[in-house]
Amino acid sequence: MKNSRTTYAHKSLVLNEHYSGDPPVLDKTEVQNTITIDRMIVRPQYRETAEALHLAQGGTLGRVHKGLLTMQVQGRILVPNTTQMASMEDREKALRLAFDPYECYRDSPTTDGCYALSWLEPTLDTTNYPTGWMDVSRYVRPLRQPETEWTVNDQSNRRWSVVLEAPDPRLYDTVLASTSVAAAGPASVVNKGTIPGPLRVTITMSAAGASNFTITRSGVALILNLSTMVNTDVVVVIMETCGPFGIGKSIKKNGASAFALKTSGPTTWLDAPVGTTSFTHTNTTGISAVLYEWAHARP
Repeated sequence: MKNSRTTYAHKSLVLNEHYSGDPPVLDKTEVQNTITIDRMIVRPQYRETAEALHLAQGGTLGRVHKGLLTMQVQGRILVPNTTQMASMEDREKALRLAFDPYECYRDSPTTDGCYALSWLEPTLDTTNYPTGWMDVSRYVRPLRQPETEWTVNDQSNRRWSVVLEAPDPRLYDTVLASTSVAAAGPASVVNKGTIPGPLRVTITMSAAGASNFTITRSGVALILNLSTMVNTDVVVVIMETCGPFGIGKSIKKNGASAFALKTSGPTTWLDAPVGTTSFTHTNTTGISAVLYEWAHARP
């Protein structure tokens, strides 16, 4: 992140403007006209279900669950001398607006106010990333507006810092992967990451479907009742709450909640495992196409 252009999707804020391209190239003409990222502290959080008293009595350890991740980002606002006062104030206002938690939530309640923070980072995996740089994102929201620090003696720069939280701690490729298949399937889902990634499935109907349309992956079956569908109906299934797709374990028909379409067990949801995985379909009456979308995920 330090040596690449970084964007925060809320209000299209651009940081490290003095870098551009893939791989990143330093633009020396912009080094005094940018908002830099100079330092970042990443703090993973975990929650554990065991109670201390329970362990003292000889109990077993509980399950450990990933929690949110926090990122403390620090940098400077740099402006050219010729326009420093006006430009400095304008840039600080833009920074505060982009990292305003209230504005983030108001603009995107379906993601709980989380937006993609995207940057390039180097990798040795030149098979999947030929330039040697990965375009990655973490979906974050600010805890509060940024803090700024300035002095009367030096108006050419202003230090700033902000604490961001990622309810979904995973790091994703910025560009989502997808494949569209005919009703009969199967779909081949390739996750280039190192941990399972979230999945979104969009089903487009041409007529009434079966009462037990089934998607199966490695023996796990998601079953939907599509018998009340009509031509052009669209059913979207978001398998889990995550950064790329927002609030999950949801099913919508033409944009409206339709959770009752799911007839398989309450804990039966699918994800995109690491590597190549086949998703098969059965009872496909009335379906014209099925779109799979997923994100390559890393810790």
